[in-house]
Amino acid sequence: MTSNIEKLGETLQGRMHTVKKSSSSALIELGTISSALALEPDQSPGPIPEGDYSICRTVSDKVMKKKKVVTGSVYMEDIRYQKLKAGDRVLIVWCGSEPVVIDLIAGEGEEEDE
Repeated sequence: MTSNIEKLGETLQGRMHTVKKSSSSALIELGTISSALALEPDQSPGPIPEGDYSICRTVSDKVMKKKKVVTGSVYMEDIRYQKLKAGDRVLIVWCGSEPVVIDLIAGEGEEEDE
């Protein structure tokens, strides 16, 4: 019987083989949000104007949950991630020709806002 982790490994290996055969690759890079909220990738051409790149839900200033959840000893309310702002360092994944900001990069010693 194949475990779930083995199935995942086989799936990932198959996907990597498919990507390698097609001569395409996923590009992951760092970038910065400019004062006009344009995306400035470190390696790829830019800047990319606000609205011309996608933003993952966790950095979109949207509420992740709208209900209170109580499970065992864990109690959670609405989770709101901070919105992108000028000067933010971000992680970018390229999906074909579309850049997607997937997360903020925290600097050493930075504290989270409450």
